[in-house]
Amino acid sequence: MAKKLIPLLFTVLCLLPLGLSIGYSFLYSIGGVGLLSEGLTLQHWGDLFRGEFLHSMLYSLWIALASAGGALGLALTALFTLRHHFQSNSFYRLLFLPLTIPPIVVAFVILQMYSGSGILSRLAVQSGLIDGSQQFPALVQDPYGIGILLAHLFIVFPFFLLVLLNLYQNNRLDEIERVASSLGADSTTIRFKLQLPILMRGLFPLLILYIIFFMGAYEIPLLLGQSSPQMISVLILEKLQRFNLGDIPVAYSMAVWYAAICIITISYLLMMHRSKEAI
Repeated sequence: MAKKLIPLLFTVLCLLPLGLSIGYSFLYSIGGVGLLSEGLTLQHWGDLFRGEFLHSMLYSLWIALASAGGALGLALTALFTLRHHFQSNSFYRLLFLPLTIPPIVVAFVILQMYSGSGILSRLAVQSGLIDGSQQFPALVQDPYGIGILLAHLFIVFPFFLLVLLNLYQNNRLDEIERVASSLGADSTTIRFKLQLPILMRGLFPLLILYIIFFMGAYEIPLLLGQSSPQMISVLILEKLQRFNLGDIPVAYSMAVWYAAICIITISYLLMMHRSKEAI
């Protein structure tokens, strides 16, 4: 009985609200509902990919891939070089500390540290490294999203490292390393041809979900991102909250397209991952 109730509860509590939200957004985007609705139209959809939506999606994708790739690279480096240190409970518990800090707090600290009028800029001026705060490099609200990347790396690096440590232990990669070494394999072969594929197979679904999460992040890009292009979540909410009611259907069109892209991408990649596992 309980096994039958769990899928039902998941559908009612998770899938049904999501489906209703996407359905309402779709109707609003084509003029089916809304304050200014004058009948069904695809005008908002047609203009979508000729404006800021496409730039925002590409910018969000860049931030997501760079954040996930950087965090993963740092986590793998720490795993292979400092793994034995994390066997100590004190070091292992320290990895949970960044996960307890809200993203908005991380963004605020980075803003105070790395902005043109921040702490590092003032220290550089006082020490004579630069003549004025205007010479300090733009690390927040910059075109490349450096501040956003720093905030995400701080949050996600320890999480990826925790997952990799558990995967390393559960798959007994230490034993695989000893066996491969006894058979004559060098350390590079063991790392990149034996251990890394096993770790990435276990981390792949989580990595895809985190990339989607990065693209839809809101608090950190709101504080540390530039005004144009904006990350997709900031752009959608900005158009929803403007006084121009004509922007509301455009915002719902963006939300529908973004949701569709996320759902299709996640489904396709996870299906490919499952098919490879089956082989």
